[in-house]
Amino acid sequence: MKRSLALIGVALAVLGWYAPWVTSTRRLAALTYNALDLTEFSKFIIRAGMASITREWFLVPLIAAALALALWASQPDSLSRPLRYALTFLAAVLCLVPLPPYPFFLKAYRSAEDRLSFWLCIAGVLGVALVFALSRRVTGRWRSVAFGMLALLGAVPATWEFFMRALPAISQVYGSPAQPVWGLWAVLAGFVLLAVSAALREA
Repeated sequence: MKRSLALIGVALAVLGWYAPWVTSTRRLAALTYNALDLTEFSKFIIRAGMASITREWFLVPLIAAALALALWASQPDSLSRPLRYALTFLAAVLCLVPLPPYPFFLKAYRSAEDRLSFWLCIAGVLGVALVFALSRRVTGRWRSVAFGMLALLGAVPATWEFFMRALPAISQVYGSPAQPVWGLWAVLAGFVLLAVSAALREA
C-alpha cells in the first residue's frame, strides 16, 4: 500500500500537469492553460514587461514527478526487469516533454528564452539515468528522504510562482480575474500523496 500510494501520487501529479491550471472567470477555452501552456504564455508576459516570472518553475513539477517515478521503479525486488526498464524509459520521456519541437530544440541550449528550460530537461534525463544506475543501492531511509524532497520541489516553487507572480499578471492580460482550476490542485494532491508515502515508509 505504501508503495502504491507513491505511484498514485506520481500519476496524479503528471495528470494534473497536463490538465488546466488557470482560466478566466468567463471559462473560455482560449483563455485556459495547462502548465506547459502557462510556461509559453508567461514568455509573452515577460516580453511585454508586465511581470517578472520565472516560468521554468512550471516545468519543475513534471521533472520532479519523472524522477519520483524512476525512483519508485528502481526499488529492489519490487518489479520485473522489463517493467522497471519501461517505467524508467517513461520517466526519461517525461523529462523531454517541455523541449521545443524540431528544429527549434537544436538551438534551444543557447536561446536566451529557452536555454534554462532546455538544461532543466537535460538535467532531468541525467537524473533519471543516475537513479537507474544507483538507486537500487540506496537504503529505505534515504529513498524516503528523496521522495519527500521531490514532493516539496514539485509542489512549492511552482505554486508560489503561480499565485505570487503569474496569476496577477494573467488577470491583467485577461482584463478580468483569472482563477486556478483543477489541474493545479491535482498536482498538489499528487505531491502530498508522495510526501505521505515517504512519511509512512519511516513510520
